[in-house]
Amino acid sequence: MARIEPELLGCLFDEHASALVLYARQWSDRPEDIVQDAFVALARQRHWPEHVLPWLYRVVRNAAIAAARSDQRRRRREALISASKIWFASADERIDATDATSLLANLTLEQREVIVARLWGGLTFEEIARLQGCSLTTAHRRYTAGLARLQERLEQPWTLPTAIP
Repeated sequence: MARIEPELLGCLFDEHASALVLYARQWSDRPEDIVQDAFVALARQRHWPEHVLPWLYRVVRNAAIAAARSDQRRRRREALISASKIWFASADERIDATDATSLLANLTLEQREVIVARLWGGLTFEEIARLQGCSLTTAHRRYTAGLARLQERLEQPWTLPTAIP
């Protein structure tokens, strides 16, 4: 394994960063930071990992889950401190950035993870199975079930929000 070349790292970032951001968004509300940190961690490696793309997905996944846990603990602490102060009417007031994110949010975490890794990340089912710690059959089943749910959701009529007078 050779030392990581900056030009190659830049090409890797250009090609895969957007898919990794979408992947990290499953757990974290700051996916760009997590992906950037993953590439910094890759740049600090003395040698390329054996399988760079699955390595990046693993690092992004672990960092995003850790960030989500940290955010959850922070929110819990803040809620205890300011229990009497209501700053927002509800968490439902937030709007997803893209329709894809909204549709993916209706899936289970495992289904979202395998669909994003496969469609946007280009990982093989073998790599996804290793990433999720499951069998190849289970990874493929999650993928097909998730696609079926997405197709079902896309076939439902979309309703526009009604204007408030």
